[in-house]
Amino acid sequence: MGLEGEKMRAMLRQQMLICTFHTNEYICLPPISSVNFIKDNSQALIQRMGKTVIKQVMDDLFAWNVLNDGEFSVIGSEKVEQDAARGIIHMVLKKGSEACHLFLKSLEKWNYPLFQDLNGQSIFQQLSEGDLDELAQNLKSLYHSNSFLNFYPLGKDIDIIFNLKSTFTEPVLWRKDQHHRRVEQLTLDGFLQVLESPCVIEGESGKGKSTLLQQIAILWGSGQCRALARFKFVFFLHLSRAQGRLFETLCDQLLDMPDTLPRPTFMAMLPKLRQEVLFLLDGYNEFKPQNCPELEALIKENHRFKSMVIVTTTTECLRHVRQVAALTAEVGDMPEAGARALIRGVLIKEKAEGLLLQMERTRCLRHLMKTPLFVVITCAIQMGEREFQAHTQTTLFRTFYELLIQKNRRRHKGGSARDFARSLDRCGDLALEGVLARRFDFELEDLASVNEDVLLTTGLLCKYTAQRFKPTYKFFHQSFQEYTAGRRLSSLLTSHEPGEVAKGNGHLQKMAAISDITSLYSNLLLYTCGSSAEATRAVMRHLAAVCHHGSLRGLSVTRRPLWRQESIPVKDTSEQEALKAMNINAFAECGINLFHESISKSALSQEFEAFFRGKSLYIHSENIPDYLFDFFEHLPNCASALDLIKLDFYGGATASQDKAADDTGRVPAGESSETYISSRAVSLFFSWKQEFKTLEVTLRDFSRLNRQDVRYLGKIFSSATSLRLQVKRCAGVAGSLSRVLSACKNIYSLGVVASPLTAEDEQHIASVTSLRTLSIHDLQTQRLSGGLTDNLGNLKNLMKLVLDNVKMNEEDAIRLAEGLTHLKKICLLRLTRLSDIGEGMDYIVRALSSEPRDLEEIQLVSCCLSANAVKTLAQNLHNLVKLSILDLSENCLEKNGNEALLELIDRLDLLDRLSVLLLPWGHGVRGILASLLEHLGAVPQLTKLGLQRWALTDAELRMLGAFLGMNPLKNFQHLNLAGNCVSSDGWLAFMGVLESLKQLVFFDFSTEEFLPDAALVRKLSHVLSKLTFLQEVRLAGWQFDDDDLSVIKGTFKLVTA
Repeated sequence: MGLEGEKMRAMLRQQMLICTFHTNEYICLPPISSVNFIKDNSQALIQRMGKTVIKQVMDDLFAWNVLNDGEFSVIGSEKVEQDAARGIIHMVLKKGSEACHLFLKSLEKWNYPLFQDLNGQSIFQQLSEGDLDELAQNLKSLYHSNSFLNFYPLGKDIDIIFNLKSTFTEPVLWRKDQHHRRVEQLTLDGFLQVLESPCVIEGESGKGKSTLLQQIAILWGSGQCRALARFKFVFFLHLSRAQGRLFETLCDQLLDMPDTLPRPTFMAMLPKLRQEVLFLLDGYNEFKPQNCPELEALIKENHRFKSMVIVTTTTECLRHVRQVAALTAEVGDMPEAGARALIRGVLIKEKAEGLLLQMERTRCLRHLMKTPLFVVITCAIQMGEREFQAHTQTTLFRTFYELLIQKNRRRHKGGSARDFARSLDRCGDLALEGVLARRFDFELEDLASVNEDVLLTTGLLCKYTAQRFKPTYKFFHQSFQEYTAGRRLSSLLTSHEPGEVAKGNGHLQKMAAISDITSLYSNLLLYTCGSSAEATRAVMRHLAAVCHHGSLRGLSVTRRPLWRQESIPVKDTSEQEALKAMNINAFAECGINLFHESISKSALSQEFEAFFRGKSLYIHSENIPDYLFDFFEHLPNCASALDLIKLDFYGGATASQDKAADDTGRVPAGESSETYISSRAVSLFFSWKQEFKTLEVTLRDFSRLNRQDVRYLGKIFSSATSLRLQVKRCAGVAGSLSRVLSACKNIYSLGVVASPLTAEDEQHIASVTSLRTLSIHDLQTQRLSGGLTDNLGNLKNLMKLVLDNVKMNEEDAIRLAEGLTHLKKICLLRLTRLSDIGEGMDYIVRALSSEPRDLEEIQLVSCCLSANAVKTLAQNLHNLVKLSILDLSENCLEKNGNEALLELIDRLDLLDRLSVLLLPWGHGVRGILASLLEHLGAVPQLTKLGLQRWALTDAELRMLGAFLGMNPLKNFQHLNLAGNCVSSDGWLAFMGVLESLKQLVFFDFSTEEFLPDAALVRKLSHVLSKLTFLQEVRLAGWQFDDDDLSVIKGTFKLVTA
């Protein structure tokens, strides 16, 4: 055509391809222009059309009969978008000018900016800055209007409105790497600083993803966020409501565009502004791409639009967009401060304070408040109530569960209501079986009998696929799985179908150990009881049966027992008693929680009484929950059935003005009216409805105790048939203890720890003839004439006496010995850390052993024990035939020590109940080891042996090893060989014997500056791995390096210094 022809063609383009900007009319092209236009621009078309536009053009050409079925399939099967574009261009060129004309008509419709660029025209240049500023200002006004700020947090069906300004709390965001691992925690501002496009924000339902995007829009509109200042426009869109083209969706959801900005102009504007435009696209999990292909392209072909995009989605739908994400972030748990701010932002002050108090007292509720939607539901339940109501956890979860079903059921199409209900039941079974097996992750095989789509669309299950070969399914929260499991167990137990009831009872039978019930299944049972009173009846009957054959086995690692239930227990050891008390106390607390959750009041009093009979309960006076008042009020029979209630008071707490009205003006001059004994505790215990069997009251850290405190204590003491009193670190009790004891009419046990006593206090203690147990620790005041040591003999009923680190001299010890001669009922005596009593121990031992006694335990530890005292004890062992525990450790026998100790050893056969033997040391005592081992051969019930500082060498250790090898002690649990002189070879030879002591829970091989060789360390590591009951290992003085420590560490406590 030459140069003239080229000019003519350019002029035709200018004239014929101009679009009228204020209409959507298309200009017809001359036939020859269409063909040449495509040929001239084929390279640009192939590179720039994009997959989405190619599909849209193909659909048009197929509808206009330009393409047939085969051609459509061939082009559609191309996996590379450039190949598809090349194919469709060659196809229309072959078909002639009319086909080319229709192709350009479709291209103009679906990608007008590209069409204009190829024609050398720029719509964007015709827009003024004023037009753009007007649009930006309209958007900013929208984002600060009530229509945008106010929202329905639970859906429009529930007429509860929150305002973003008062309820938004900044979330915790986690940036993720290509392996889908959390790599960096980000603030909202930090996240916006590192923003890349497209950005995907993932999170479970209710994590606050929508409000996060709305807050970004609000921040942009405020102009106060520097990270957002670079954006000329920010568009917030709900993907669930996207319909038609991008332009129409914006107009529908946000605002009408000005007349100067029709769709073609707007679409041309986006590539020109590039990253000055930010799209906030909420809810890809509810998006249907076919409803708005341009939005799908905006996300997945973001390089064509060049705009910045942030899209949110749930975890199970992340797989649809993760591939294109330049930045992936996860919404983490809501901080507790955020939950508190949200509660204060939506509730009136009184209800907010009530909910915050409940949150403080309930660990589970604090954990659940990490999910914003759960905070919203908890607040919503309070709305409309006249005053704060402390709803049970089951109520909160039931509301959440039903809300999920109600909101999301419409998303599931197809299937009958019966099939839907069956899927929910199967979901309950899945949750229940998982809790019983401690499984919280599920695989596709576990969902074989359930409709996966139902559980995913309702939000009951979440599907995780990122960086996993096989998908994993989880409930959105472990507590929610436990609720779903409890809901299902309740329905089984109350079913009209015998088969289902049997199935439910079968699940209960799997909960057979107290420790498992309190640590593993407590929440499951909580939600079971909260779902039905009849289910509560079945649960409590089962738990009452478990109570009768409760086991110490199965405690969690943090609460593993020092003494194993599998072993024959050491009778009356404090360790075992403490363990039992802890276990039973947790069980009783579990029962009270079940009562509170069931809201059954007195309807199930018989079932609860059967459960609580024989249990113990611990109460912290500064944290008495409201439901404990309900328990005492509605189930007084259960309170009376408890064997023991422990009540702790803390004087370090803020004193209160809880002063009875009738005491006004009666406070003595100079005495404060403030009290440390709370009136709340008094009102709980001082009731005619119940009388407790045994009450143990502990006073801790009291700097003073006034008359009103004493009066309050008297009221509390009066509620029990028998009383135990513990006074610990109470400097202010000195001089007041006598008044406290005067208020105790039924006390039989008293303990004083690190609390000074006056002579009057000590005299009063000695006058309480009902005492059966007296324990005094860390009392460093001088013993005064007429005090406890002078009058101890008055305590005729005393059975247990413990004096530890009590300051006394030889004269005090002699008076103590005189008092001991009058204590005919004593069966336990522990005297420890009495360092200044001279030869007083000789008198004490003579007083204890000179006539037959029922003593079962004697501990004389670090108390100036002499060879003469040991000899006296040996000569009088025939008077102590019931003795099972003899602890003389941490004493050094000096003159004639070997002879005295040998005489004691020779008479051990008189003690046929002996199970604990911890011996003193002296010069040359290792020489009598052979005699000791010979006599111990007749003590198969031995559980503890202590030979501390006996200066044993390799030879003696071989002798001990041979004895243990030839005399298997089935229940041997404690071995103390500290302070001996054994080499690496000696210890290595002993390791084989140590490994055979399968019940061992403690050993002490400490020494001084001992460097073990490599073979010993390896063997020690092997032995420690075999002793599965070990709780504590003491190897002080063994010089281990990091490599050594890495191989000998285990679940036991290791002491090396």
